[in-house]
Amino acid sequence: MGQLGLLSLFNVAIVSGLVLLIGGFLYSLYRTRPGWVLGTYLVTYIALIHGTPPLLYGTLRYAWAYKHVGIVDYILRTGSVDTSIDVGQIYHNWPGFFAGSALLTSLAGQPDALQIAGWAPLAFNLMNLLVLRYVFRGMTRNRSLVWLALLFFFLINWVGQDYFSPQALAFVLYLGLIGLLIRQSTHSTYLVPFTVIVATLAVSHQITPLMMLFAVSALVATRRARGWYLPLVAFAIVAAWALTGARDYTLTNLQELVTEFGDPVGNADQTLDKAAAFSGAEWQVVWGGRFTVIGASAVALLGLGRRSRSRDLRVIATVLMILPTLLVLTTGFGGEVLFRAFLFAAPFIAFLAADACLPRSSPGFPLVSLFTAAVTAVLVVPGFLLGYYGKERQNYFTPAEVQTAAWLGAHAQPGSLLVEGSTNYPTRFLDYEKFTYVPMNREPGDTTMELLADPAGKLAEWLNNPQYTDAYVLLSRGQFPAVDTLSMPEGSLEQIEFALRQSKSFRIAFETPDAVVFTLSEPGPK
Repeated sequence: MGQLGLLSLFNVAIVSGLVLLIGGFLYSLYRTRPGWVLGTYLVTYIALIHGTPPLLYGTLRYAWAYKHVGIVDYILRTGSVDTSIDVGQIYHNWPGFFAGSALLTSLAGQPDALQIAGWAPLAFNLMNLLVLRYVFRGMTRNRSLVWLALLFFFLINWVGQDYFSPQALAFVLYLGLIGLLIRQSTHSTYLVPFTVIVATLAVSHQITPLMMLFAVSALVATRRARGWYLPLVAFAIVAAWALTGARDYTLTNLQELVTEFGDPVGNADQTLDKAAAFSGAEWQVVWGGRFTVIGASAVALLGLGRRSRSRDLRVIATVLMILPTLLVLTTGFGGEVLFRAFLFAAPFIAFLAADACLPRSSPGFPLVSLFTAAVTAVLVVPGFLLGYYGKERQNYFTPAEVQTAAWLGAHAQPGSLLVEGSTNYPTRFLDYEKFTYVPMNREPGDTTMELLADPAGKLAEWLNNPQYTDAYVLLSRGQFPAVDTLSMPEGSLEQIEFALRQSKSFRIAFETPDAVVFTLSEPGPK
């Protein structure tokens, strides 16, 4: 892969295949083909987009996915969670997804969740297809609008929150809850599933319950859902878990939560600052995703304007599209709040954009709609591909990298220090709690300058700390592009690796073609 990740491997055949697939779907919609034909097109598209990486790579994609596998590994080994643990504390305080994944792993007879996690994006997107169809059919009886909105969602959702993560599961549950509320009939048919879904969200994720509270309150306030007490029930369940099962994290981080509340500029900047220094291919990737957001939102607003003039406002879609902006007002969410806001808005941006392509009165899909939908697809697909596939040089890890991380997890003693070039490698998926982790790229500026001035000397000082039973430095292929694009000066890890290889103070404990583990040649007294 080149600077544009997996997209750099695209050729004429691949592009032609995507064009035929999307064009075939639109033509089938124009010709009023049966639902199973349209569904086959979408399932095939989802399989190609989200099934290609696990089939091609043979290893788990995304560094964060390995960390999530590590929490599952912890539960499988210990049968419990530890809400006071320092490393990955937030996951132990909201363990619903990980406990369920541990159960699934055990039932599947797998030693770990790596295989299950590898195919999670495909599985979650197929779930999204089913649950979104449920939602959209609750919003309109227009068959063409439902199917076109489904296509548009999968053409614009580039943010990559569909991997093995609590967010991916929580998003499916959130959409299911929306569908339940807008379709509710009698009290007895929805209150129990409503409570179950809210409780599952409350114990599984942090930001989705907040978005859920906004959505439930808005739907009740606009009389699109019945039950004035529903927001109170939802708030009580979420607050009860936050102050009991997750109290260790909630109380510890309460000051940060209060500080971020009401600071939309600062919260948004946490996301925007990450891309401020990008140039070249990275700049293209960032702006490709942004252009898709802008283009799809512009089409959606055009559709909303047309409907407002005809007094046919799509109230539910409009409210649920705008509501995620409240997340930016309340939290920065570790620099990812803008990504999450778009994720929650994307289904309803897609719905309104699809509505913009259809005639005002006719329920069908005339030739002009076929043309308009095709133009919209051409507008958003390039940005989607850039945003979703453009960072694969960082998201892909070789088998050799996984092997190196597994060796360290199996051989290091509990209480060891692990100095990493960055966290962008297959990290923390095996016995992760035994280490104290120190990523070099997250050190303060002064410390970074000292490290680069004398890599071997500074790292020897760190590793010779008597409070650790053992100490290692791990450098891998995936760390290098992450450091060069996000933090330390370009070439920093190459400089550090060269210095350690030349230093008599260090020896190589384990090495593969794509990763190396260093330790002290003669560690000091412990």
